[in-house]
Amino acid sequence: MSMTDQRQLAHRLSGTEPDHALAVARKISDPWFRCQALSQVARYWPDGDYDRLLKEALKAANSQDDVYKRVTVSAWPIRAHLERGSPSSSESILQRCIGAAPSIANMGSRSEALFMCFQAVKPGAADLWKPAFWALVKATEPALAWRQRRNIRDAVSMVAGDDPKLVQSALSKLTDEKTTSAITRDVENKRRAQPRPFFWI
Repeated sequence: MSMTDQRQLAHRLSGTEPDHALAVARKISDPWFRCQALSQVARYWPDGDYDRLLKEALKAANSQDDVYKRVTVSAWPIRAHLERGSPSSSESILQRCIGAAPSIANMGSRSEALFMCFQAVKPGAADLWKPAFWALVKATEPALAWRQRRNIRDAVSMVAGDDPKLVQSALSKLTDEKTTSAITRDVENKRRAQPRPFFWI
């Protein structure tokens, strides 16, 4: 069974056979997939002892040498904490990720990692997601990769309906003409987007 199949099995079992799902998740050798699977199991764990599983998921994430991988996959335990009603834990992990992201040399990858973290916290209160949003704005320039433009456009489309002033403030901090023109068109066309779902059963 591939690691992807193991992760999917853990996902399927998490709602009905949590102990079995946990056993499957723990056997996944790759830390990226193990972190995702453990986060899924923790999200649907039947009692309040889910926190230990998210600590285990975060340990798997942090065992990776690649900072991009560490930051990006940390979005799963961040969202799991939020959905379990523990936004303070989400914020703690998020702040560490924001602090680590500048060491991701590739600008497209840096933007991608921060965008994933932003999506993880976007369903929460504005005080939780705004730091991730501003970190993503900062990672949009210098504009060297198409993913930077795509990510900031999608992020803006997620906040435009709730906070138009925030969008204008973000635009004022961007200088790349292609990026600002694309965002301005999106605003005029009332383009909207939703953060990705991280968990389902």
